[in-house]
Amino acid sequence: MLEKCRIMYKGDMIAASFYLFVGVILLLFAFILYYYTMSAGYKFLSYGFLMFFLYSIGKGAVMYYIYSEKYKFFHNKTAMTSTIQKKEILYTEYRIAKKNINRRRYIWTLILSCTIAFLGIFSLQKSILMGTAIPIALISGIELTIGMLTEFRLREFLRILNKPIVQDH
Repeated sequence: MLEKCRIMYKGDMIAASFYLFVGVILLLFAFILYYYTMSAGYKFLSYGFLMFFLYSIGKGAVMYYIYSEKYKFFHNKTAMTSTIQKKEILYTEYRIAKKNINRRRYIWTLILSCTIAFLGIFSLQKSILMGTAIPIALISGIELTIGMLTEFRLREFLRILNKPIVQDH
């Protein structure tokens, strides 16, 4: 059981590393668009990428810290107690519920921002609408995808956690 907990939090650390990677890519795009383009739309797009760079780096760093602490906790344990298992079940159920709420938010944000970006093509404020909506759609899509993958792992982890442990220390 401890090995399953370690694997779960190691996977969460990998997801956090992906957020850090996305943040670096967004920063690279922001600088390229800002310094090598002339139109207002690309300038607004670079601002959006810069804001989401900060978001991705911040989220990735916080996630990495939290889940590395959990990983260290389980790495230092020699046996799983029923108390730890109950706490882990509650925490996993909380994370699954949070993923469900966030999934709906990200889907609606993705739909709305894609619609705004598309309608921005036909608008006089094309640069502002598209430059703002495209980064929001991009980060919402990334959040939705990573959230769903994490939710699948969490549901399987919860199924394993709900099995009774053989011994109690």
